[in-house]
Amino acid sequence: MPTSTAAAIGLPFTEAIDFFRGKARVPTQAWYDVWRTAHSHSFMVAGAATDALLSDFQTAIQKALDKGTTLAEFRTDFDAIVARHGWEYNGTPGWRSRIIYETNLSTAYSAGRYTQLTQPETLAAFPYWRYVHSGARHPRLQHLAWNGLTLRADDPFWATHYPPNGWRCGCRVSPTSEGGLERMGKSKPDTAPPLETREWRNPKTGEVHDVPIGIDPGFDYNPGQAWKDGGKHIPVKAPDLVPVAGSPAAPPPPPPASEADIRAFVQDPKGEINLGDLAEAARKDLGAQTRAVRLSADTMDKQLEHHPELTGHDYARLPEIVSRPDLTIAHQDQRVLLLRPAAADGKRALRKGMMLAAVVKTTADQTVNYLVSLYLARAKTVANMVRRGRVIDGDVPQPAKDDSDEDDSDEDGSDEDGMKE
Repeated sequence: MPTSTAAAIGLPFTEAIDFFRGKARVPTQAWYDVWRTAHSHSFMVAGAATDALLSDFQTAIQKALDKGTTLAEFRTDFDAIVARHGWEYNGTPGWRSRIIYETNLSTAYSAGRYTQLTQPETLAAFPYWRYVHSGARHPRLQHLAWNGLTLRADDPFWATHYPPNGWRCGCRVSPTSEGGLERMGKSKPDTAPPLETREWRNPKTGEVHDVPIGIDPGFDYNPGQAWKDGGKHIPVKAPDLVPVAGSPAAPPPPPPASEADIRAFVQDPKGEINLGDLAEAARKDLGAQTRAVRLSADTMDKQLEHHPELTGHDYARLPEIVSRPDLTIAHQDQRVLLLRPAAADGKRALRKGMMLAAVVKTTADQTVNYLVSLYLARAKTVANMVRRGRVIDGDVPQPAKDDSDEDDSDEDGSDEDGMKE
C-alpha cells in the first residue's frame, strides 16, 4: 500500500496538471511566507529567494506531473539546480528534495481530485466522502483516528481537513455512494468530530494562529476548494517583516528534566520530558528553529520493549549526550546521531569499545526536536555509520583490535533500528 499521496498518483491527470501550471512564482525566505490557501495560487520553495531558482524548480515539478518523473529522477534535477544556482538550504539533500517533490505532487493531486469529485454528476452518484489513512508504518495517531470517517461531501469538516493534512501526509478521500454507506453498516453518514485547535505562533510575524489538532500549521485548508474560488486568495509574501524576538514556533517544552525526573519517566512514561538543549552544531545542520530535545512516552515505551539492555543510568545520561556529544553524524530524513562512550554499569563492567548513540530528529516544519532512539554501538559499527552518513562534529573512534571480528551490528540489531526509526 502506498505510504504517501504522491506514491499513489500513478499517471498524472489533467486537473492536477492544470492546478500546478496556474501557479505564480513567489520568492520566500521561509516556508510560512506563503500561508494556507495562498499555496493554491502560488509556487514557492522555502528559502528560494530568486525567480530564476524558482523557475527551475517549477519546471522540474511540472515535468514530474506531466511525465510521471520519479523521486529518484527529481533528485537528479534537484542536485543540478542547486549546483547551478549555488543555493544553500536547510537539511540534507535527500530530505529536502523529498519534501519539495511530495508536497507539490500531493497538493496537486488533492486539488485535481477535489475538482473531479465535485462535478455535479459525480456528487449525485457519490454524495459522501470517506477519509482514508495512508497505511504508513509510523502513522500520525490523529490521522489514523480519522480513518473510515464518512461525511457528506459538503460537510464543513472538509474545508480544513481535506488531505494532505501535513508534511508527507499520504491520506486521501474516497467517494462513497448510498450503497457504499450501507455496505459499511451505516444508515447515515458519521458526525464530524468537534474542531479542536492549538495555538501556533508565526516565528517571523508573531501572529498567533489557531491550528486544528492533528494538522500541521498551514495545512488546514482544502487545496482544491481554494483553487476553485476564482483566485480570490492573493499570494502572501513577507520577506521584509522583522522576526518577533522570543516568539516560539511551537508550544514551549516542559522545563529541563533532572536525573531523578528521567529515571522516574523510565519507570512510568507519561506525556513528554525535556532532555535539554541540542548541541548547536547538530541544531544548525538540521535547520531546527528550537533547541530543546523532547522524549515522548510512546518512544520510551518502544525503548523499553526493544532495548532491555539499557539501564536507568544510560537514560539519565541523555542530557549530556544530546548537548555535549563526542561525535555527531548527519543522517537522512532530518535526523542526527549523537554519541558518547558507554559508561560502566552492573551488567557490563566496562562495555569496552561501545558508545551510547542517540538519534534525534526535527519535525518537518523544523519547530520541534524529538529523541527517537537510544542504543549501544560498537566502534566498528560507528565507523560504518560514518561511511553511510556525514560527520558534523567530533572525531571518529577507531575499532579496538579485539573488536575486529565482531558483527557490524549489536546483538539485537539496534544499530540499524536506530538509524531507521
